[in-house]
Amino acid sequence: MYCGGSLLKVFILVCLILTVGKTEIYAQAGKPNILIFITDDESWLELGAYGKSKIPTPNFDKVAKNGILFTNAYASAPSCAPSRASLLTGRNFWELKQGAFIQAWLPKEFPLITDILKKQNYHVGLTGKGWGPGIYPEQGHAASLGGVIKNEIKLPAAERVEFMSPINYTANFGEFLQSKKTGQPFFFWYGSNEPHDPYAEDNWQRLEKEFGVTLNDMLMPGFIENTPANKKKRANMAYEACIADRQLGTAIKLLEEKGELDNTIIIFTSDNGTYVGEKSKASAYDLGSHVPLAIMWPGKIKAGRTVTDFINFSDLAPTLLEIAGIKNAYGMTGKGFLDVLLSTASGRVDSGRNYTVTGLEWHGEMDPESKSFRTITTDQFTYIIKYSNQRAVEIYTSPESEIIAEEFYDIQKDPWQSKNLVQDLGYKAVITELKKRLTDYAIKTGDPRFTGDMSTFRLTRQFVQERKRNGYKNKTE
Repeated sequence: MYCGGSLLKVFILVCLILTVGKTEIYAQAGKPNILIFITDDESWLELGAYGKSKIPTPNFDKVAKNGILFTNAYASAPSCAPSRASLLTGRNFWELKQGAFIQAWLPKEFPLITDILKKQNYHVGLTGKGWGPGIYPEQGHAASLGGVIKNEIKLPAAERVEFMSPINYTANFGEFLQSKKTGQPFFFWYGSNEPHDPYAEDNWQRLEKEFGVTLNDMLMPGFIENTPANKKKRANMAYEACIADRQLGTAIKLLEEKGELDNTIIIFTSDNGTYVGEKSKASAYDLGSHVPLAIMWPGKIKAGRTVTDFINFSDLAPTLLEIAGIKNAYGMTGKGFLDVLLSTASGRVDSGRNYTVTGLEWHGEMDPESKSFRTITTDQFTYIIKYSNQRAVEIYTSPESEIIAEEFYDIQKDPWQSKNLVQDLGYKAVITELKKRLTDYAIKTGDPRFTGDMSTFRLTRQFVQERKRNGYKNKTE
């Protein structure tokens, strides 16, 4: 009896080990699939659900209608590489050392949400544009973001348009889904290259023919001249925005066909704003960092809500950890907003989410030109600090020494930020309060512009400018 009992215990133990192992590898009960659909250079106001544009985006509108439309979503930086780095690491771009710069690298010391989920047996992959542009040295994260890259399947020649990616994103997504194990949750980064410029010169004609949108339908921001030439530029971009929305529709349809939609959280956003002049992409102004965000999670979040809480890209990774039931033990400084998702309320759900901080260090300019800035934005106001980059590393003295301009706008009255009110004494108290709030947050999160430790930023700035002089060669150095 004793021997038989021991054998029975051993048998039960082996079964438990095998069962646990199988569970870890396959059936992750309660862990949803995650699809991040991220476009390239698309401001929030380009999407139909926001009610500003006549560009038809029915699939984005569908995600918003069946989920939550966020009206105050901001990329950490109005530049693709640092913006995407912030989303992937759950940190403000200025916390990421070389990762704060486009055309540098993203250090391995900062864990990616993809690596974390992979360790939790998520099937991880991407198509199109991932993190970048930049280089992938040994001390930096790889282009695969810890998963598998699916770019092999291309569009038929007849379906390709000049300057648009030839990658058949959805077909590659389908191949990725086919490769995962039954019951295994997935994380997929659907990186559309659209609507990034340059654009085909006749896209505006395609826009009218395929989508019924004319030049007169174009929304023209108040800081650019309303001319036929500028309308064509906007329409050429709008065609690519429509194609990106069509791509979203095919991705959703694929999830339905595979029976995965009901267990998939879909996040639609863009890495930064559309380029429409000096007050858009790569600038300190609203159209640079203010991006679209809609999140759909069938059966889990109340649909049809519009939320005004400020959401920064740094908040997305810790939120995904919460959703996957993973403790945030990775140094992420973003604030998860699962509570906002699961709330049934609209409007301002979390009263503490009443501002956001964005910024930039470099976007292709050569010294002495400088695009470096920090911006704090609330529901009504925007306060901006612009920086010079003239001092050498060894003689740098204090953050205050490099401030070259301060700007302040009432964005409710002046949405295109045309009148700088920083010298208006009527706003002195508000400006003082915003400057303090910005300073406190920047110091708390170790922003070199406020701590004074600028050595890494200065060396990286020199590095990326040298890369530009060399034509951005040496992709893996």
